[in-house]
Amino acid sequence: MATRNSSGSGARGASGAKSKIIAMLKADHKKARKAFKDFEKMDPQEEPEQCQALVERTLAEIEVHAELEEQLFYPAARGAIEEEDLIDEAEVEHMTAKVLIEQLKGMQPEDEKFAATFKVLGEYLNHHIEEEEGEIFKQLTQAGAEWDAVLEEMQAQREQLMMQKGLPAQSEAEDMPASARASSGAAGARGGARGAAEARPQASSRSRKPSSSEKE
Repeated sequence: MATRNSSGSGARGASGAKSKIIAMLKADHKKARKAFKDFEKMDPQEEPEQCQALVERTLAEIEVHAELEEQLFYPAARGAIEEEDLIDEAEVEHMTAKVLIEQLKGMQPEDEKFAATFKVLGEYLNHHIEEEEGEIFKQLTQAGAEWDAVLEEMQAQREQLMMQKGLPAQSEAEDMPASARASSGAAGARGGARGAAEARPQASSRSRKPSSSEKE
């Protein structure tokens, strides 16, 4: 009896962890879709700073989401899904989306193709989301993956990536109005990128104490 109860408890735990992972990814999908809809209501020529902030934040959030899927979710899902080809297709779709993301990073709101490129990215990701939620998520089983461990790793990695991108924590982001989230996320993303670039050449002197000028 003890073995049976333990086994049942483990199955319930795996099912709960899998559900939490799916809920996390769906929340990201919902946030991304809203960002693209918000952008449609904006004019890059009339509101360049707001548009730039929204785009930069959205790109950073998409990159966090994509890395979590590629590094942790997709490898686990391969052992818990009927059609592994769906994972292959999803990974290829990520690669294509990254091409558009890199193009947008080199653009400004006044660029002729800025709005069109972001719109195409949104349409492409919307198709990707529909396939992921409509096929991959529905085919996942409790067996075939250590969902408890995957959930724990995804949560830890997510927090680390959010910090690297300068994005607010989930609870903080939910308390912010939309405009504040966009500007805060964009500023943080730019700061995170600058910080990473500045840190690379100084990696070997990590223990060096900062000078008085650096403290200022």
